[in-house]
Amino acid sequence: MGSLVSGMILCPAVNAARSQDYTVAQFLSVLNGLGYAVPLNAPIDDPRVRQGIREFQFQFQLPVDETLNIPTQDKAADIVRTLQLGLNRTVRPNPELPGSQFYGKQTEEAVKKFQQQNRLPATGIANLETRRRLNDLLNDAVPRTESQNSPPSQPALQSPALSIYTDAQIKAILAGFGYDINQKAPLTDAPTRRAIRELQQIYGLSETGLVNRATEEKLSSVMRNLRNNLKAILRSDFAIAQYYDSATQAAIRQFQARYGLRVTGLANLETRSRLDDEARRLRRN
Repeated sequence: MGSLVSGMILCPAVNAARSQDYTVAQFLSVLNGLGYAVPLNAPIDDPRVRQGIREFQFQFQLPVDETLNIPTQDKAADIVRTLQLGLNRTVRPNPELPGSQFYGKQTEEAVKKFQQQNRLPATGIANLETRRRLNDLLNDAVPRTESQNSPPSQPALQSPALSIYTDAQIKAILAGFGYDINQKAPLTDAPTRRAIRELQQIYGLSETGLVNRATEEKLSSVMRNLRNNLKAILRSDFAIAQYYDSATQAAIRQFQARYGLRVTGLANLETRSRLDDEARRLRRN
């Protein structure tokens, strides 16, 4: 059993899905298989690997330290095992997938077959859209509505079924991204639905105009990435969180002033794209 990170103590798995600690290569295979863009042969301290681990930890509300800590390994193992068991029930691969913690060629082929059967891009990568579709076939998933802040049951292939945001927090993000909405109106208000639909289009989600789980998770990812970029570029102790608050607005103003953008405190698409560009440039240097 290989060591993962210098100084990390290996210990028995506390989750039944994980029979052993992951090696770095095994964990990167899992991340890549779940749709996180990480290079498979990179070391654990590669910035792209650290970013992928951080995004995974943020998404599943795990301790965020960019290492293969025990809760991170347990969650990854649980997701892969549940994925394999779901594929066994839907595409019935022969031989069956083992219900293990590892994402290998057999899992990739089963995912690809499932995607082909369900008119999804046949990549062999079990990204969020694929896992949601599989989950919908295995469970009677109920989408979020305006009066429903959390789904009634826990999906088998996702994080705990609690809404990431309140309606007010979603509207604060939309307004913070420069959309002209009435923050006192419901999410079903026509301008708000147009804003949601446009965001879904930008980020490659189903354009429903409604805040489903995939939209919430994308908003969370975008916000954490935005704040992480601001922290790196402004060299501040800015907290990496998923909300658009007064601190975010002040940091955006500082960034816009520094880089010659119109100073509004709003992270519109132009500002978000510039933030991404400057953060990438910073990581290369």
